[in-house]
Amino acid sequence: MQFGTAAGHGYPYDGQVHTDYVKAAVIAAWVLAVGTVGLAFGVTSVAGWAGLAVISVVPPIVMLRLWHAPVPSMSETIRDVLR
Repeated sequence: MQFGTAAGHGYPYDGQVHTDYVKAAVIAAWVLAVGTVGLAFGVTSVAGWAGLAVISVVPPIVMLRLWHAPVPSMSETIRDVLR
């Protein structure tokens, strides 16, 4: 940048995008795992499937409420202020 050979703008790291993909993958894996366990154990009743539905939905909801994006670094905060 000093000699004009580098681009004047970079691509800032956006940690939120990466954590959103990870969250979605973890939730999908959890729901599939609970459904697979239900099929493997031969759950056939409506009450059994309702219980599995609760078990497969409640932990991801709790995870989404507790899992926050990483805090921006000092340099990211300074860069955002200077814009």
